[in-house]
Amino acid sequence: MFIELIDLLRCTRQHEDAWLVAAFTKLDQRFVFEGTLGCHVCGASYPVHDGIVNMRDSGKPDADRFPDTGSVQQVEKLDPPSADDAVRFAALLGLTRPGALIVMEGESALLAPVISEMTESRVMALNPPGGLNETERVALVLSGARIPLAPGSVDGVVAARKSVVVADAARVLKPGGRLVADASADPGGSFREITRDDRHVVAESIGPLISLKR
Repeated sequence: MFIELIDLLRCTRQHEDAWLVAAFTKLDQRFVFEGTLGCHVCGASYPVHDGIVNMRDSGKPDADRFPDTGSVQQVEKLDPPSADDAVRFAALLGLTRPGALIVMEGESALLAPVISEMTESRVMALNPPGGLNETERVALVLSGARIPLAPGSVDGVVAARKSVVVADAARVLKPGGRLVADASADPGGSFREITRDDRHVVAESIGPLISLKR
């Protein structure tokens, strides 16, 4: 995990927004390989092991053991990512400026290294398939139905085919940030649909509504 991501990580439990407290036991320049992230609000503890942040909540505040198996999705057969796929996702996300932060869930994370280099973006690979490695711009994170990032901190989210995070995407996206999801997904009222084809729907976060008073 690249260390710059830590300030944006958040507890996966439902409570007030708060930073996590970090304790590292193995650090190499800008990469964290071993350590623990703790929530001072609820007491939850999340381990960092081999550079992968495990934020799957077992329901116990002291649950800090990294799972022995199944920590990264094991997928039997996946089509190898192509340059055309990377260009397509970069275009759907509107990644025209360097420095964006995007989340790529599940099998879509296989494209994270290519897209991060192509667009000079930072990528959180969320629940990625096995075999994906971290880079200076790609961080591997495990979580459940909640994207473990601060509200309004993300420029784009690519959801997996059977995504569990579509409902949480509006919370973490900046106003105008884009969600790319399976064509069967319903982004909900927090989004304005931009385009749709037989593979994907692309929607833009409209952000929080601000009431005007005289």
